[in-house]
Amino acid sequence: MGLLIAVMSGLAQSAPSPAAKPTPPGVGKNGEAWAWTQLVNGTSHTTEVRFATTEKPAGHCPTLQYTVGGKVQTAVLRKVSDPYVTGGGLQQFPTTFCVAPVPDGASNALIEPSTTVAATVYPGNLQLPLPEWPVNGRPRSVAVIGDAGCEVTSPTVGAAQNQDCQKNWPLEPLSVHAAAQSRPDLVVHVGDYVYRETPEGANDATPGCDSQGQAADWRCLIKDFLRPAQALLAEAPFVFARGNHEVCTPGKVGRGAEWFRYFATVPQKNNECFSVPQTQTEPVQINAGTLHFVLFDSSSASERNKPDQAQAAQYAKWFDEVNALAANHPTHDYFLITHKPLWMVKRASSGAVTWINPTLASAVGQTAKGALAGNIDLVMSGHVHLYQMLDFLNSSRPPQLTVGSSGTTLDTPPDDTKVTGKNVDGQTVQHSVSRGVHGYAMLRDTGGQWHLTFHGVSGQAWPLDCTLSTGATKEFDCK
Repeated sequence: MGLLIAVMSGLAQSAPSPAAKPTPPGVGKNGEAWAWTQLVNGTSHTTEVRFATTEKPAGHCPTLQYTVGGKVQTAVLRKVSDPYVTGGGLQQFPTTFCVAPVPDGASNALIEPSTTVAATVYPGNLQLPLPEWPVNGRPRSVAVIGDAGCEVTSPTVGAAQNQDCQKNWPLEPLSVHAAAQSRPDLVVHVGDYVYRETPEGANDATPGCDSQGQAADWRCLIKDFLRPAQALLAEAPFVFARGNHEVCTPGKVGRGAEWFRYFATVPQKNNECFSVPQTQTEPVQINAGTLHFVLFDSSSASERNKPDQAQAAQYAKWFDEVNALAANHPTHDYFLITHKPLWMVKRASSGAVTWINPTLASAVGQTAKGALAGNIDLVMSGHVHLYQMLDFLNSSRPPQLTVGSSGTTLDTPPDDTKVTGKNVDGQTVQHSVSRGVHGYAMLRDTGGQWHLTFHGVSGQAWPLDCTLSTGATKEFDCK
C-alpha cells in the first residue's frame, strides 16, 4: 500500500501538468519533507496530497505522479504557504507547504524524486496511500485514534505530572502494530495532536522542540505526531478532527496556528488563526465513498456541568447544518466527529453518573428536529483519555464512541456496571464498554454491518465485539 498521513482540504484544484517541474539547478540535498494524504471536501475529488518541506531555496513544490484510467498523469503541487518568520527572525513554521487534489479512482501516487531536493523525505519510498475502495463503495475498515501526544505540563524533566515520553508513551508502537495487523483502509484522528505544553520538560526533548514557546512549532508537531505515527500515516489516508489543543488562544500555547496551517479543512498562511473572523469552523462533510463523516468543531465547547446557553444556541445552528448535510444522502451512513463527546460518562457511582457534555447535548435538543438526523449512526470523539462505547435503550440516539486513549496519560474509566441503566441526557444507558488502557478502535464493514472492536498497543483485540444496528433504533449488539 502507499505511504503517509493526512490533513485538511477544501482548496482549489491544480491542473495536471504534462511534465515534471525540475528542481532548482545546482542545489544540493538539504532539509526534510513530510508528505501525506487525507480525505477532503472537494467538489470533484475526495483525496488530497499534502507536502511540507524545509528544503532550500524555499517556495518550491514537487510534482505528483498517479495513475487514473490506466494512464499515468502528473501534477505540480500548488504552494499554499512559505516559511513563516516570527519575531527575532525565528521560524515557527520553516516549511513550504504544498497541496494537490487527486482524482477519485486514482492509484499509485508518487512524489517524483527529481522534483524535490529534500535530503530526507517521509515516506521514504515517496509513495502515498490512496483510497482502495471503489467510488461507489466505502472503506472496509476504519481505525480511530485520538489524544495521542506525550503529556508534558511541567518544565522540569522527571516531574511527577509529566509523562515518561521514552518508556510510557505508546503512540509509535501502537501505530506500527495497527498498520501491520489491523491494516485499515482509513484512519480517523479525533483530535489533540501535541501535548508538550512545556517541551523543555520532556525526557526525550530534541532541538526545535526543547524550549518554552516551541509547543506550537513545526518541530513539536513532528516530535509528538508525524514521526511516531508514520507507520499508520503510511498505511492509509486520514481524516483529521480539531481538538481543544488546537485552539487559537495565545495565552494557553494553543496549536491553532499549527492546525490552520497544516490540518484544517481550508489551510491558512502564517499565524492567521489569531485573525480569522470565526475561530471555530462550521461543520464540514467528508465523503469516503458512500460513508460520510461530518466534522464538528467543538474545540472551545464549555465543559461545565450545566449548559452554556449562549454556546448551545450557536451550536444548535451548527447541528441543524449537520442534519442538513445528512439529508444529502438519507440512505447512507453518516458518522459525526466531534472532539468533545456529546454523551460520555467520566465517573459512576451506585446512584448517579457524571457525563459530558451538557452544552453540546443541549444544543442537539435545540435543533429543529430536536435530535440528530436518523442516518447519523455513530458519534466519534476523544478528549477524555480512555476508550468508551455507550449506547442507549430502545433509542434513535446514535451511540457515543470515545477514543482518547492513543498515547497521552490515561484517565481512570468508570465502573461499567454502575453506568448501565443510568440516565444520560434523558435516556437510559444500555451498554457501557470502557477501557483504561492505551489503544485504538476498529470499525469493520462486514456484509453491510459495522463491527466495532478495541485494540491494545500491540494490536490485540479486547472483548467485546459489538455489531452496530443502523436502523430506527441505534444500538450495539455486543458479544
